[in-house]
Amino acid sequence: MAVETKGHSAILTSMRARPSRSLQRLLVGVSFAVGLTFGATTGFAQVASDQAPATEDAVQETPAAAPAADEVKAETPEADVVETEAPSSETPATEATETTAQDAAPVDGSEEVVAAGGDATSAVVFMYHRFGEGEYPSTNITMEQFAAHVKELTSGPYTVMGVPQIVSTLADGAGLPDRTIGITVDDAYRSVYEKAWPVLRENDLPFTVFVSTEQLDSGYANYMTWDMVRELSKAGVTIGGHSQNHAHLPDFDIDRVKAELANSAARFEEELGYVPEIFAYPYGEANNEVIAAVKEAGYRAAFGQQSGAMHTSSDFMYLPRFALNEHYGAMDRFNLAANSLPLVVSDVTPSDYTLTRNPPAFGFTLAEPAPSMNCYPSEGTPTMSRLGEERVEIRLDAPVSSGRWRINCTAMGSESRWQWFGMLYTVP
Repeated sequence: MAVETKGHSAILTSMRARPSRSLQRLLVGVSFAVGLTFGATTGFAQVASDQAPATEDAVQETPAAAPAADEVKAETPEADVVETEAPSSETPATEATETTAQDAAPVDGSEEVVAAGGDATSAVVFMYHRFGEGEYPSTNITMEQFAAHVKELTSGPYTVMGVPQIVSTLADGAGLPDRTIGITVDDAYRSVYEKAWPVLRENDLPFTVFVSTEQLDSGYANYMTWDMVRELSKAGVTIGGHSQNHAHLPDFDIDRVKAELANSAARFEEELGYVPEIFAYPYGEANNEVIAAVKEAGYRAAFGQQSGAMHTSSDFMYLPRFALNEHYGAMDRFNLAANSLPLVVSDVTPSDYTLTRNPPAFGFTLAEPAPSMNCYPSEGTPTMSRLGEERVEIRLDAPVSSGRWRINCTAMGSESRWQWFGMLYTVP
């Protein structure tokens, strides 16, 4: 196992999903396809009344005959959102699985990003939220599961690298070592500091934590303090932006979005002496206006919560990540994701991550023919049409529910490694 720890330059990916905050409902319809067969699965997260509102998303993946191919978000009361992915052919359709999604990174830009070297043009980034907090299974990873993940990363054929360096390298079109992995954690829960960091530090594994500033300012006991974040930053952990209030940004008018970003930046400057350069969209939700505002605010890259491997051709303001939690933290699923490759596409429609047409007319152009590819929406029965070898168009049989709608497309790649392309859209 190779570990790269230098380089904390920030890069932001953009994300496409957001359920309307006004809709206090649990989205439970998660459809998945194995050939022409679809099933349903649901998941939800519960928030303890004496804790700050849970702000993380949990993702359910389901590898059909292909790997876990689609994710869906279900919203619980207030801000606690759960993502669900369609169950795989290896997972009963009735089993609801949730995956944690926590990531944040301190970036001060003071360290030079060192050239990574290698021929690979992709990397996999994982997202966690909580560690050893069993009352929140939708966003928690058990310490036993986390220990197994770390053991695999430190003993297997992987290069664990700081997320800013991964982004910088791929954005420059340069190569990375094969099976390069990045680690992110969203929301700055206290268990990141108390339980995850000691393990990562002991194994020299770099990681990024995405911080919503108001959660720290409010002094909630289940979140880190600014002193803890400063300690992480000084130790070389990357700190990333996650808005001021962990808000559903696409629900806001653009002036309020800009205020969220500006207020968050001001608090970072006051507490850390710098403003992060990498961002993660709360709940993975974005639209074109939000993405433009994040870029205008000075972020160089931003992450969503759609599954898939990032690539040199990725939208670096909406980068994918694989979420991990108790139900989707088993080693078979971890290894599948860690070894995945990008399914490279272009000309994706809809081009905005908030839908204006329902059901959506989803389509994309493959960089290379993929005759074995299948696509798995979180809701709806799809009809897939191929226009030649490269253009793919997918239509659903009915409108989809308000909230977040996901679709994942997978195909078997080289060395029996799955190629993966995921999208997440907000449905008004």
